[in-house]
Amino acid sequence: MPELILMRHAAALPAAIDASDFERPLSATGRAAAAHSARRLEAEGVKVERILFSPAWRSRDTAAIVAKELALDVAVQQELPELYAATPRTIRTAIARYHANAMSLLVVGHNPGLSDFGRKLDGPRSLDHLPTAGFWRVRFDTKGWQKLTYSGHTG
Repeated sequence: MPELILMRHAAALPAAIDASDFERPLSATGRAAAAHSARRLEAEGVKVERILFSPAWRSRDTAAIVAKELALDVAVQQELPELYAATPRTIRTAIARYHANAMSLLVVGHNPGLSDFGRKLDGPRSLDHLPTAGFWRVRFDTKGWQKLTYSGHTG
């Protein structure tokens, strides 16, 4: 049964005067929170097989910290430009296109898109607003990722 983990990037520093929103790095608190979230996933027995992430610095760094904590090979990590400020439809399309037959897929990105996508999958039981470095897990009743038919919520 496929499992999708949606994770919002960890807390970032404010944008510098001469930098864009895209270039915001993680704060020290954000780096610690990303590592803590990875350890929570591990403690819950999650075996992430693939990570898709936004190329924005804060998302890229969150994904890298999680991958390091979970000892994931770089080959299972994929940066997707379309995940930066993505809509729910864009997130769904990226998952369908780049899941690579993983049974456990982690998507690291941004709000409001991730929270909106989660609500579409999980309805009123989902989190109203995914916090920084927060994640939730959704399992599907299909062996493929194309349909994303919801069957239960795990956390």
